[in-house]
Amino acid sequence: MNDTNRHGGEQLLFRIGGVAAILGTVLQVAAGTSQTVRLDNATAVALSALAEQPDWVWPVISFGFIFGALLWVIALVALASTLTEGASWVLGTLALVTAIVGVTLHAIDGALNAVALEGLARNWVGASEAERATLTQNGDLLLRILQGTWAGVITLYHGLPFVLAGLAVALSPRYPAWLGWIGVIGGAGSLLIGLAMLLGVQTYLAVPFAVVLSFFMVVLGWLLWEKAVQGAAQLAPL
Repeated sequence: MNDTNRHGGEQLLFRIGGVAAILGTVLQVAAGTSQTVRLDNATAVALSALAEQPDWVWPVISFGFIFGALLWVIALVALASTLTEGASWVLGTLALVTAIVGVTLHAIDGALNAVALEGLARNWVGASEAERATLTQNGDLLLRILQGTWAGVITLYHGLPFVLAGLAVALSPRYPAWLGWIGVIGGAGSLLIGLAMLLGVQTYLAVPFAVVLSFFMVVLGWLLWEKAVQGAAQLAPL
């Protein structure tokens, strides 16, 4: 592959990464703000609230989270490709690997929400009192599982990968250090909250750190797009 083709491929990756970072943020914010049913309520209350929604709402919200998370991983692939210096390269690579693990757990959590939990809510409609007692027991078990998977998502997707990615950006001369430290703050806060959730402590502070990470990704997306534009300008014939 000649240099022109190689650089052209890099510019395309940067453009894809920039769009993925911003679009992934939009999807996840939209999914988060559309999630009006609280799963930390009593199981019967949660199932009843889900049953009152149109059947498509909860699956769309769940898959919005999944696709948004996948787009962020694509953005991290583009980011890692720009980090070629020593510690930044190592940290960027580790961030990508841990994000892949985290997004896998994210997909499992989303699928359980979209299929299993929504299925229980649909069965709730028209069920007799005896049937609802059984559905409540099944729902209670499922919600406990979802509490565990979501704690894992906060820890291994919003937390550790962004601590590593933020450090990689902060140590790289290719990006402003302040942006990297914003990523570290968002990731470290999420990591601590996720670990607390795994220990059974509910802090309800995940949203502020998710906002910090969203800001980090939007700015990163813009910078990746700018790199693509600058690279294309350098390749343009005089």
